[in-house]
Amino acid sequence: MIDTCPNCHEALNLSDAQKAKVQAALAKLPAGNLLKLACPHCQKPFELKQDGTLPAEQPKAKPATGPGGRPLKGARKVDIPPPPPPDISWLTSGQAQSKEVVEDTPLALILMKSGPGLNTVREAYEAEGFLPVFVDSIEEGLNRMQFSVFSAVLLHSRFEGDSLDSNSFHMYMRKMEMNRRRNMHYTLVGPEFQTLYDLQALSNSANLVVNDNELNNFGIIFKKSLNETQKLFGPLVESLVNHGKITGSIWLDIKIKAEQKMKSAVLKDLLEVKS
Repeated sequence: MIDTCPNCHEALNLSDAQKAKVQAALAKLPAGNLLKLACPHCQKPFELKQDGTLPAEQPKAKPATGPGGRPLKGARKVDIPPPPPPDISWLTSGQAQSKEVVEDTPLALILMKSGPGLNTVREAYEAEGFLPVFVDSIEEGLNRMQFSVFSAVLLHSRFEGDSLDSNSFHMYMRKMEMNRRRNMHYTLVGPEFQTLYDLQALSNSANLVVNDNELNNFGIIFKKSLNETQKLFGPLVESLVNHGKITGSIWLDIKIKAEQKMKSAVLKDLLEVKS
């Protein structure tokens, strides 16, 4: 398995536990699929094949040999092995391969205990085009953040412990590098928060705070916060993209989707008028 990032060429410095998790994930990959990871230094994603190598890397073919191990004269050297057959297990299960489904879908990490509010939260993220990912512990959430690129994160202040004061995941979010944090929507939920109170969100390094009693309206609240955050960061990230500082941003994606919806609505109105 590789030990340096193919983008920034910094050493990954994975712990034994992290290496074991990566190896386990690679072992579970269906034939032909790739494992997507994120560099802890530059935050850029890269993919690994099932053998732990980069997709561009190909094992060198051994020269054809005859009896006694002597090279065969006139043998054609093959440097690139044929690709493996496609995985068609999804035909019987009725489900498409996960890589094809989530490749262009922004991910949302949810750290919240099971309950009626969790379903509302999940539906709200799905309605805005996110794919929710749920974890059972803060440790699992931190590991996910190391190896996946998330565009949104939600943390309940009582997910583990009685407050955010000693919450290691919240501390991780607060200390995150700004280039990465700016491209992520962070929501805090709990009984101590006043819904949509920007000053309280700012003091906690979050984009949105929501009180438990308002979770039944989370869909509307989340949509409003996304739009406001896009207006705040949209011009900045658009300028960074134009100057080649970054290649893309969730806030530009949200703007493009909103413009497409608006054009579709206008076109629909025009067609109805003509008919």
